[in-house]
Amino acid sequence: MSQWIAGLVETRFNIEPERTVRVVHLLGVIGAALLFAAAATAVMSFGAFFVDQSLASLEAGDPAPRDIIAPQSPPETTYVSEVLTAQRRQAAVDAVEIVYDLPDPAITRQQTSLARRILDFINNVRRDPYGTTDQKLADLRQINDLQLDEGVMLNILNMEEERWRGVDDQINSVLERTQQQSIRQSELQNTINRLPGSVSVGFSEQEAGVVVSIVEDLVRTNTFPNPDETETIRQQVAADFAPVERTFVAGQIVVEEGAIITPADFEALQRLGLLTVTSTERRNNALRTVAQSFMVSVIVMVVIGLYIARFAPDLFEQPRFLMLSAGLYLLVLVGARIIGVEQGDLYIYPTAAMAMLFVAIIGAEVAIVATLGLAMMIGFMVGQRLDLATMVATGGLIGILTLRRAERLNSYFFAGLMVSLVNIVIIVIFNLGDSQIRLVEDAPLFPNLVVFGFINGLLAAAAAMALMYLVTIMFNLPTGLRLVELSQPNHPMLQRLLRDAPGTYQHSLQVANLSEQATSAIGGKAELVRVAALYHDVGKSLNAPFFVENQADGVNPHDEMGDPYRSADIIISHVTEGGKLARQNRLPGRLRDFILEHHGTTRVEYFYRQALSDAEDPDSVDPMDFTYPGPIPQSRETAVMMLADSCESTVRARRPSSKQEIQEIVQGIIDARRSAGQLDESGLTTNDLKTIRTVFVDMLQAVFHPRINYPSSASRPATPSPSPPTPERTKTVETKKISPADSNPTRPATLNRSAVEEAMKVVPEEEQDDDVSPLPDVPPLPRKTGETKTTPESDDKD
Repeated sequence: MSQWIAGLVETRFNIEPERTVRVVHLLGVIGAALLFAAAATAVMSFGAFFVDQSLASLEAGDPAPRDIIAPQSPPETTYVSEVLTAQRRQAAVDAVEIVYDLPDPAITRQQTSLARRILDFINNVRRDPYGTTDQKLADLRQINDLQLDEGVMLNILNMEEERWRGVDDQINSVLERTQQQSIRQSELQNTINRLPGSVSVGFSEQEAGVVVSIVEDLVRTNTFPNPDETETIRQQVAADFAPVERTFVAGQIVVEEGAIITPADFEALQRLGLLTVTSTERRNNALRTVAQSFMVSVIVMVVIGLYIARFAPDLFEQPRFLMLSAGLYLLVLVGARIIGVEQGDLYIYPTAAMAMLFVAIIGAEVAIVATLGLAMMIGFMVGQRLDLATMVATGGLIGILTLRRAERLNSYFFAGLMVSLVNIVIIVIFNLGDSQIRLVEDAPLFPNLVVFGFINGLLAAAAAMALMYLVTIMFNLPTGLRLVELSQPNHPMLQRLLRDAPGTYQHSLQVANLSEQATSAIGGKAELVRVAALYHDVGKSLNAPFFVENQADGVNPHDEMGDPYRSADIIISHVTEGGKLARQNRLPGRLRDFILEHHGTTRVEYFYRQALSDAEDPDSVDPMDFTYPGPIPQSRETAVMMLADSCESTVRARRPSSKQEIQEIVQGIIDARRSAGQLDESGLTTNDLKTIRTVFVDMLQAVFHPRINYPSSASRPATPSPSPPTPERTKTVETKKISPADSNPTRPATLNRSAVEEAMKVVPEEEQDDDVSPLPDVPPLPRKTGETKTTPESDDKD
């Protein structure tokens, strides 16, 4: 597709091919950026065009069909609730107690006078000398204001005169004291019930019963309500009652699903515009929300894009990687939309997981910018909440800064704990002392938020590890965990290399050490380079004897072939075949880049010169037949490994005797690669090359420094020195021997027998088997190495 677009642009606008590629790439980046901005806008403004029309038919008393959420715009709505104001005003008025007048003294005098007349009548009945008991009882029943039972009346008639006078006085006294108290209608019975306690203890039970029976029939209500005064107070309370205000923030649940809609809820739905929004208002609100969301998305996209262009331009050359990062970004944003808007509970949503994941797959610098952009988007999306935006930003930044070793699981738990602590601090800063904040109505929020903030960090650590594992498996990325797995010596590819090409395996270890230290010194991805160096020559395991580090006794299969073209094909094929092996074994694509780029487009110089020497017409020799397919190193890391590979093999072959010689070899290789244009696209600076040279020289000196020849132990027989090579053999090596450095033009073209044995630590020829027969036939290879050999399987993607 990209090639078709490039051809169309080149034909339509008549632009040079190289410039066409750049134009197409730029258009692709712009298109992807606009697509990202559109997707982010859709997530943030989702629902702006979709106001549920079914709400328009709701009435008070109906159940809510779903959770009804306050709209996103405006971010906060405050109104005076007439329904709640009326309800609470009436409740306040009803709570006003009835006002009563003072006790009426006229009633007290009236009842006291009545009691006196009744007692005088009883005295007359008692003193009647001619009346019988039945006649006297009948007379007492004629007292209309008393309801005395027969037992009480008999006690009155049979009581001694002296005791009766005391009862008479007690009746007047108790009645007067009782009536002087405030007696409301509602309190009359309680007053009567307390009468036995008012009788003096000097009277017997029968006498006290007589007193209580007469007084209880004479006690009357003496305190009455004052309706005018009560109404005046109620009117004053109603007039002084403050209106009730309700506030809803964007995303807050107004009515929960299934709840009966009360008049206050119905009023809230009306005031929030959820029932009466017109099509014009809905469209205007939606357009405003979309415009705001798009501007936020563009700002975030531009900031992140400019940062990548300035400090990580290599990411623009990895569209698949950028698409993965953008997808993860949008996935976290969608989750925040669902959790934060629908449930109002973003405090527990682990947004810091994205920050820690980006550290593992991209780098801390880009992760910081992406986290700040995410905080801005989420803060706007949930109603312009500064507290949530701050928590997302600070939590993510702390996670990034504390996650130093992404390949170690305990690093994630430490980072998650730090995120938890920072979340709690942010929650305290914004919510401490704010008693109005509620998680749900009438439920305190602050303690819940503290718990949520702590859980947030732990969930972020767990989610980051889980996502990194899934991303590593699904997209085969060279994350820290994947690199740790690939660096294990028991990996099948390394085991095969160790078994089939042990010399190459040892060479790869040395190159890995050199590359790691040099890359670390220039601020590159040292762990990536180290693992890549272990696999960079894995293709040699297919034809191990054809590479000098795996040869013993000086037996060189290339001498038997005598065909520089086939020899060059075999040497070059370790790059192409290594790429195929890496693809078949699902090595990350970034590691395959090291395999394909570690020789760049250099030539197998030794066999090229041999072909020129053998050809009758030197012009008939095509240099492309002896050139690696490349490409040249496209990153600092691959360039470092190219230099480390050449320097290690050359120093190992030449066996320098001083640091000066090592410096000359290293400097010569660096100069040769730079002058040949092999480092032009790597991004290495002059200062980087100086640092690399210093590291290489120090490390190579430590490995290949001259050794002291200690005398043999007297208890052991001296080992005979190997006999010097015959002139014929020496001549053969000088004319046919391939350079162990493969393609290194600075490597000497000829090596004598002793140099090879010393470099490879082989057993002397006297102790070797005499079988020097040629190896089995090598599969035929194409003469034109400029055409990369591929198979249908090699073209498949992982």
